[in-house]
Amino acid sequence: MKHRVIITISDIRGTKSYSLTKLFRRFLFWIIAFISFVAIGGAIVIPILTHKVMELTSLNELYQKDLENKIAAYEELDEKFEALEEKITAYEKMSNPPEVFKQKESVASKEKSTAESRLAKLKRDHELKKFILKHIPNGSPVRRPVITSAFGYRTHPIFKTKKMHHGIDLRVQIGAPVYAAANGIVTRSVNKDIGGYGKLVVVRHKYGFSTAYAHLSGTKVKIGDIVKKGQIIGLGGNSGSSTGPHLHYEVHYRGKAINPRPFISWSMVNYNKIFKQQKDVPWESLVKRIRS
Repeated sequence: MKHRVIITISDIRGTKSYSLTKLFRRFLFWIIAFISFVAIGGAIVIPILTHKVMELTSLNELYQKDLENKIAAYEELDEKFEALEEKITAYEKMSNPPEVFKQKESVASKEKSTAESRLAKLKRDHELKKFILKHIPNGSPVRRPVITSAFGYRTHPIFKTKKMHHGIDLRVQIGAPVYAAANGIVTRSVNKDIGGYGKLVVVRHKYGFSTAYAHLSGTKVKIGDIVKKGQIIGLGGNSGSSTGPHLHYEVHYRGKAINPRPFISWSMVNYNKIFKQQKDVPWESLVKRIRS
């Protein structure tokens, strides 16, 4: 009997006795211990979980607000892009070729071969060249251009790996003026020293051309500004991924980077030379498009 426990329960109907064996007592002990462990663990874990849930709820609210801010910023940026596209469209219409050289060749061919008609043709050709050199990048964006790094694959001066150099580097002093290579509209102006290009200006020109001017010390234009050839758009610098003061200059045609070197030496004096040097541009069809 020493390994047995007698439990007596009395009520109005009488008294009943129950006998518990040692095995059952152990089982009961572990049940009570488990329940106590769960209760104590719950008392410790529940406040921790509650605090964690509150933290996650707070973070979720912050993320929600951040998402709402980003959506608002995106919508604002989208509106700015729409406004810029409208400005670009207006600029394209505003700077159409003058009628003086848009005369059809059939009319010109009917003219008699006189000194007067030849002079008129020369005048039309001259006006056409002036127009093209006003709206398509040409000449140097800096005074006394000296190329320090050419267009094409090269060993990157910082990363020491072979990479495509999408423009040319021109020697320039910090603060020296940087000029627009042709008439156009500013589509990007970064006046913060961020990214590999650092402070940067991008100008969109007519007929699929655009130019980029990087590593500036400061910009003189903002997005949407209409600029003229020779206008100061920035100042020479050493911002971004640069090992010394220089201007990184790019010329793009329909989104593709092409060698700027022929454009830098292009002028009225050697007007036809670029047509042979720069094969990435369909010059013949482009000139016909301008004439039409």
